[in-house]
Amino acid sequence: MNTFFARNGWRVATCTLMVSAALAAPLAGAAVSDQDILNDAKTPGDVVSYGMGPQGQRFSPLTKLNTNTVKKLVPAWSFSFGGEKQRGQEAQPIIHDGVMYVTASYSRAYAVDARTGQKLWEYNARLPDGIMPCCDVINRGMAIYGDLVYFGTLDARLVALDRKTGKVVWTKTLGDYKAGYSYTAAPMIVKGKVITGVSGGEFGIVGKVEARDAKTGELVWSRPVIEGHMGTLNGKESTMTGTLNATWEGDQWKQGGGATWLGGTYNAKTGLAYFGTGNPATWNSATICSKDRAAALNLSGRSTAHCLNSPR
Repeated sequence: MNTFFARNGWRVATCTLMVSAALAAPLAGAAVSDQDILNDAKTPGDVVSYGMGPQGQRFSPLTKLNTNTVKKLVPAWSFSFGGEKQRGQEAQPIIHDGVMYVTASYSRAYAVDARTGQKLWEYNARLPDGIMPCCDVINRGMAIYGDLVYFGTLDARLVALDRKTGKVVWTKTLGDYKAGYSYTAAPMIVKGKVITGVSGGEFGIVGKVEARDAKTGELVWSRPVIEGHMGTLNGKESTMTGTLNATWEGDQWKQGGGATWLGGTYNAKTGLAYFGTGNPATWNSATICSKDRAAALNLSGRSTAHCLNSPR
């Protein structure tokens, strides 16, 4: 059972989103625009982006809910994500037109009436055997744009759903789940494009950031974050990331890691998107062990230590 009520900072924020959206007037089915997303932090009647705005500040201008009144909050309703598939729940809800859009463990998505907690639709991704999520089977949330909602799956797919029906509009592969790719972050919308990262740095994948057309899902550009790998633009090779072997020795760049697993932010003034990168994959014995040695590298890719008798 996942109950939305005020007990700590994160849950206060969640409750704020739910209460403000529930009290707001319906938006008559208006489609979400780029401007809506840019103004998200200034419009407490809805929440149309992860982090309440492209810069992810999570700050609300609400004044009725403050340090003096927060103690008056009580549960309005609760919603169960169900049975055997509860596990970890880490999603921030999206709220638009009186509807809460939220993801759950095992790559599931829900639309819920924000006023009553009644489930409007549910989508369950059909996950194959052999997925390799490193750190539980969670999901951090959706994006919304136009009349579509978007979320990622544990087998490294990006799925676009009709926000009113929950039916699949398109689905695209972000990476090969058999090679260790997965996707758990909330996508980001920028100027009609869905921006995504990837998870799987523990398994020798190559971290990357990609942009797809929000209406069709077609890939516009791809930028690996590990030096030596080539980016693409409109289906053609563009430029190399960094300089081959500038910091990574030998063939270590071919695995690299650097998963962009937590999602990104966007600065509309500069036109730049920012993504943090995770651990380098070369620490992983599965990718670099030879007989009895494994290298350990820092985030710049330079060797810092060696260990003997690495596990097979």
